[in-house]
Amino acid sequence: MAGAQPGVHALQLKPVCVSDSLKKGTKFVKWDDDSTIVTPIILRSDPQGFFFYWTDQNKETELLDLSLVKDARCGKHAKAPK
Repeated sequence: MAGAQPGVHALQLKPVCVSDSLKKGTKFVKWDDDSTIVTPIILRSDPQGFFFYWTDQNKETELLDLSLVKDARCGKHAKAPK
């Protein structure tokens, strides 16, 4: 664009607001595409919202870069896929 100024749009970006419930931990269900097993987890986010990490029933923790998330569903209660 002939009239575009470099760096103008970057200054207009607002910081991501991560909810307190995600920072503290919220109950979710997790499943893999190649499995029908549903696992209840406590999902948390880092304060900047770049990473998700969760703890399962065995107290094992996993970390996921948010750029790798391909599906997220919301609602009052999480439901397993059909």
